[in-house]
Order: sequence, then structure tokens, then C-alpha cells
Amino acid sequence: MDGTGMRRVATPALIVLAVAAAYALGSGCSWLLFRASEAGAVFFPPAGVTLGALLLVRRRRWPWVLLAAGAVELTVDLWQGLTPAAATGFVLTNTVEPLVGAALFRRFVPGHIDLTRRRDAIAFLTCAVGAGPMVGALIGATTSVMTEDASWWAAFGRFWAGDGLAVLTLGAAVVGLGSLRGGTRLRRLARAAAVLGAIAVLTVVGFWPRDVPLIYLPVPVLLALAFWGRVPTVGAAGFVMAFAANLQSAAGHGPWAGMEHASLQVYLAFVVLGGYVLAIAVAERDRARAQSRRELEARQRLQALQAVTAGLSTAATSEQVIRVLVDQGVGIVADHGGVAIADRSGEHVRMWATGVVPTTVVGRYAEVRLDAGEPLPVVDVVRTGEPIVLASLDEISTRYPLLIADDTGTTRSLLVVPVRVGQRSMGALAFGFDRDGAISPEVASVAQTLAELAGQAIERASRYEAEHETAHRLQQSLLPDIAPHLPGVSAAVRYRPAERGRDVGGDWYDVFELPGNRVGIAVGDVVGHGLPAAISMGRLQQSLRSAALTGAGPAEVLEALDTASASIAGADYATVGYAEYSPIERTLTYSCAGHLPPLLVVDGSAQYLDGGRSQPLGLSSRARAQAQVVAPPTAMLVWYSDGLIERRHQVIDVGLDRLATAASELAGADPQAWCDQLLRAMTHGYTVTDDIVVACLYLDGPTSGAAGSALRLRLVSPDDLAPTRRTLRGWCARQDLSEDETDALLLACNEALSNALEHAYRGLPAGPVALKVVRVDRRQVRVEVSDRGRWRANSYHDAERGRGLNLVNKLARRVVVDLSDSGTRVTITLPTG
Repeated sequence: MDGTGMRRVATPALIVLAVAAAYALGSGCSWLLFRASEAGAVFFPPAGVTLGALLLVRRRRWPWVLLAAGAVELTVDLWQGLTPAAATGFVLTNTVEPLVGAALFRRFVPGHIDLTRRRDAIAFLTCAVGAGPMVGALIGATTSVMTEDASWWAAFGRFWAGDGLAVLTLGAAVVGLGSLRGGTRLRRLARAAAVLGAIAVLTVVGFWPRDVPLIYLPVPVLLALAFWGRVPTVGAAGFVMAFAANLQSAAGHGPWAGMEHASLQVYLAFVVLGGYVLAIAVAERDRARAQSRRELEARQRLQALQAVTAGLSTAATSEQVIRVLVDQGVGIVADHGGVAIADRSGEHVRMWATGVVPTTVVGRYAEVRLDAGEPLPVVDVVRTGEPIVLASLDEISTRYPLLIADDTGTTRSLLVVPVRVGQRSMGALAFGFDRDGAISPEVASVAQTLAELAGQAIERASRYEAEHETAHRLQQSLLPDIAPHLPGVSAAVRYRPAERGRDVGGDWYDVFELPGNRVGIAVGDVVGHGLPAAISMGRLQQSLRSAALTGAGPAEVLEALDTASASIAGADYATVGYAEYSPIERTLTYSCAGHLPPLLVVDGSAQYLDGGRSQPLGLSSRARAQAQVVAPPTAMLVWYSDGLIERRHQVIDVGLDRLATAASELAGADPQAWCDQLLRAMTHGYTVTDDIVVACLYLDGPTSGAAGSALRLRLVSPDDLAPTRRTLRGWCARQDLSEDETDALLLACNEALSNALEHAYRGLPAGPVALKVVRVDRRQVRVEVSDRGRWRANSYHDAERGRGLNLVNKLARRVVVDLSDSGTRVTITLPTG
């Protein structure tokens, strides 16, 4: 016979043995201790045994319960000398009675029995205590009349009172056994046993004297038990009280000695019923309070979950997501816990814990390998993707003994759920509880919801961080390196991205050499964030440099950017500041398209350059304005992006004043030191929420080694070319130029001047042509030929005159032709030395 077949046989056998033993013990007490043969039907515990057994087992096992009860009843009755007819009648009485009571009760309460619920209690009192014993009393009284010539009504009362009290007390206690959990603590059982012992002692004392009324002594203890809100406990106490009271009365003690015992059962029944009513009321009150507490906790948990959801939605980085989970999320569900996230390599798991976890434990498990030999719950969950539920300290210690060894002993149940993105397990949330059995379905549901939110937030943060890193790398690659040797300028730039967790902005800068020994300076800010802003910034920067290298002035460069921005996605409304510095004349020409003004610092005095202002790119319909200042010796130019001065909840003028004050307190000619000190002064104590560019340029003036001032001449006709050549030879001699260098300079000037005199004013009255020759340094000479005429299309590059210009291009280092409505300027840079 297999194991299943053995269990099928063993279960009915165990039922028969258990019911038979309990029934025999109760019946023996009734006959031997309560003297049922003398007093008639008295308190009869077997009635409670049979009824309780029927309600504890499944309906298909009922025949075995009734068979055991009937067999024992028949044996005891015959042993007590009853006739077979009387014994048969009483067997029928004590089998039909519990059957009727149990069947009726199960009609109204088919599922789990909870006698603290009003519905179950009413059904139990009506069916099991009332209807069942009434049917038994009918059969028992009839049997007594037929076999013993007794009074039917008296026998009926005795049977109903004795059996009903047994069902009310012992039956309720037996039914309560079915709701006991296997993990019931010994301390609770010991306390219950002590209280039942006190009930027994007080009942014996109360029912001992016949003349002194002390039967009320156990009643307060019974009512005190009712305040526990447990009807089965009250039933057990009532059974002890009934047992002791009937034992005393049968022994001739107490008020009921020598009297009809049915009235004793009625008295005891009313006392127990009073305890029942109080216990049910207390249980209902406790249930209502528990329900209110659960609803309050659910609302609080929902509000906390909403707060966590809001925090996760605004968390941009994985670190911020983890902080929200650790600081707010875990506390919604558990007493303590932590977050574990696998790294990108998938080889390690990093862990963060709540504040109550000891630092030694946090430090030990801050990072562990996924293939670590020691078992850990979060590692197992990350590896398998399956949750772990450990409802008790024994379960935790059995599966993870190392965890218990490191713990402080507060974790008595543990829940670990995976954090997934799709089918990929990327981490785990661990929830620790300070009590056993704390992981309810509601707790598990909230934990799972939190894990789903965490997965979405971490995935979103990972994508953002990848884009953030890409944008920063692109932005860094597009931002230029400043040449170490610029004519007449010492320059340095500091670029500081926003603090981690913020978007990459579109701030940019450029400092580069221009034709004619000049320097271009640009600072800009593209509207928007992230990778698109970085791309727009790079394209706009290249457009500006291309326009500036044509020789256009600052206003013309910004007008060129207006045109270019229309074809650059995201460049609309960008702000740009551009300046051109000429160290020979020490002039700074600048123009600002919506950008903040540059700051010029001279000998501790800081002044914002407010000229040359216009609207951001794409908004201005007018010609761009520009302004010019002469930079005194030792001047430091500071230009910056709005991230340096703008602060939340502060007007921008406050930031401008702070920058001017900080700059006026600086000294020295090291632009790098200026950048560092200004950046430190302007960001100290503030959270940087935007990218910052700060550029400092020390305007040196003419480079050391320049041999003389510039030569300026004005020509009005070709007749002026010959005297101009003679003047140029004298100037070249003063500059110690070689013969070849002098010839190259004369040829370049003659070609440029001839073209201007011939073509600039064709069809118009003759106008002036200006010549400017500057010895930039020992290595180069700059020639500028400018007019105010309007050239015929392509006349400058016609075939007839093209050979001379080609020759100039071969001789010169750089040739720039700037054609505009206001005239033409040709800039030629020739090598010397």
C-alpha cells in the first residue's frame, strides 16, 4: 500500500481513536464524578466533544465521529447497568443530537468558523447549543420515560441543560482549537493555563460553602478573559468552571448540594453567555479598530507611495533614485531594509541600506560579487529573478545563517523582491521586519509595486545618464583648446558643467586668432538641454568662427549667425556675445545678441560694457549694433555665461553686482588664476544648476618686438601710387626689412591699391582708398586696403587682374577680402624675419 493509501486509512482511525478517548473520558466524569446515575442527566462533556469534532472535520468524516461516539456511549451505558433498550436510546440521543446541531450550523456557516463574529456566534448558539441539544433532549427524555418511568418534562430539562452547557463551553473550546496556529507561543499557552487554573480554584472556593454566597468569585475572571476578545478561551474557562461547579455539587458542597442540578447548568450557562456577549463585543470593537487602523495605514501607505512616485519621477540619476528608495520607499513597507543594484558589467551588486542597519554590516556588503560563495538573499534574487519570503527567524537562520550572524537580531522576517526591466533582473529590494509573520499579501503587493516603480525609474535614469555622458563628451570635444600664443592677449577659460543630476546645457566659448593680428572672443548659450543642445552649440560655434575668419566685424558676424541659425535645429533664441580685439590699436569691438555684457576690469575698477546690444539670434529684424572701447594697459576682460551669476529666487542684478565686486578685488595678469578665483567666489555655497563658462583675457597690447607704429596713407587716384611706393620703401627701411621682404610688400600693396582705385568707384565720383601697414612683430606685417565704394560683381576676381592677386596669395601668409555694402577691405598678412 502506498503512502496516500496509508494516510486514507490512518486519518479515519485517528479520528475514531481521538473521539473515542475524549468521549470516554467525558462520559466517565459524568457517571463517576457527577453521579449521573443518581441525579439523572447532568453536565455531559461528551456532547461538546462530539459536536466539536464534527465541526472540526470534513463532512465525509462525520460517520467515523458518530461511530466512535456511539460505540463508546453504548459500552459505558451497558457498563453502568442500563438495559439494552435504554442504552440504544441514549446512543441515538448522543449521535442524533450533535449531527443535527452540526448540520444546521454548517448550513449557515459553511466555511471557516470564527465564533467572535456575530453571525457565527448566533448560528452556534441557535443550532449547536439550542436546536441540537433540544433534539437530543426529546429523544433522551422519551427514552427515560420508556425505560425508567421518569417524568418527561423533568428529564427533558435535565438533558437539554446538561448537553447544552457542554456544547456551549467544551464545544466552543474544541472548535477554537481549529483556529490555533501552529506557531502559537508557549508563553501564551502557559498564560492561558494559569488563568484556567485560577478559574478552577476560584470555582472550588466559591462552590464549597453552602450558606455563604461565594459562587460569584470566578465570574470576574471569566469576564476579564472576555476582554481578550476570544470566545473559545471563554468557552474553555466556562468548561473549567462548569466542571468544578458540578463536581462540588455532586460532592455535596455549595448551594446546589442535594438540589436539582438542571438549575445549576442554567446558572452556569447564563454566566458563560454573558462572557460570550462581552467577548464578541470586544472582538468586534477590536476588528473595527483593526480595520480602521488598516485603512489608515493603507491611506498613509498610499500617500507615502505617491510621495515616493513623485520623488522617483524627478530623480534624474541612479544615485538619486536609490536615495529616494532608501530614504522613503523601504519605510513604507518594512522596519528596515535596503536596495541592491547590479552594475553594468553584471558581475557585482552594490547595496545601500537604511539608517538603522549597522554600519559594519553596510560596509561589509556594500559591494559583492554575483558569484560570491556566501549565500545572500539579494544576490540570490538578482541572480534568479524570483522573490524570497522568509516568515520567521527560524526560516532566515536555516537558509542564510551568515546573515543572522551579522544581524543585530532585530530581523525576524524578510521579504526580497526583484527589480526588473522587462525580463531582465537588475536589482532587488530587501524589506526586514522586527516581528514574525509580518509579510501579509498586502505588504507583498506594495513591495512589488515599489519594485516595479524602482525598475522604471532606474531604467529611465540609466538612459538619462548615458545621454548625459554622451552630451558632455560631445560638448567637451566641441569646446576648443585656447592657443597658448595669441597676439596681444593672454587667455584662459574655465568650463564647469552643472552638478550631477542636471542636464547638459548649451554653453560654449571660443578664443581664436583672426587675420590682421587680431583676436576673436565668443561666449554663447543655446536654449535647451542634453544632446540636442550640445549638437546645436557645436554647429553654431563653427558658423561663428567661419564668419569671423572672413574679416567681418562683430555686428556682421552676428548677422551671419542670424542667417545660419535658421538652418540649425535648436539654435533659435540662442544668445551670443562676440568681440574682436586689435592689440595694435588696443581697441575692443564687441556686440551682444541677447547675451550678458562683458566686464572690463582695470586697476581694481570693474565696468560692464553695455553697448552693442541687440536681441537673441533669430529675433532681430534690424542690423546688429556694435560698440568699441579702447582697452587701457593692464586691462582684464571677463566674459561669462548666465550660469555664473543666475540663482534661483534672486534677481539677476544681484549676481551681476556680486561678479563685479569679486572681480574688482582681484589683481595680477594671470587669466587662469582669475577664472579659478571668480568661479570659486561665485559658486561657493550655491548648487550649480546650469553649465558655467567664464573666460578671462588679459589685454597685453602690441607684442614685444614690434619695431614701430603703423603707417597710414590716403590715396585718391592712380597718380598717388608712385609716391606711396617711395613712402613704403622708407618705412620698410626703418623696420629693417630685407630687400625681398620689401619687394613682396610693395608688390602686395600696389596690387591691392590698383584694384581699389580702378574698381571701387567705377561709374561713381572718385573716392579715397586707405592704406594701413602695421609691423605686427618680427615675423609678420599686416596690410589693410579699404575703400567706401561698391565694386562691380566679380570685378575683383576678373581674369585680367587675377594674375597679380594670385601672386599676392603666393607671397602672403593669409589674404582676406571683405566685401560689404559699406565698402571693401582687403587684409594681407606677409611673413617677415
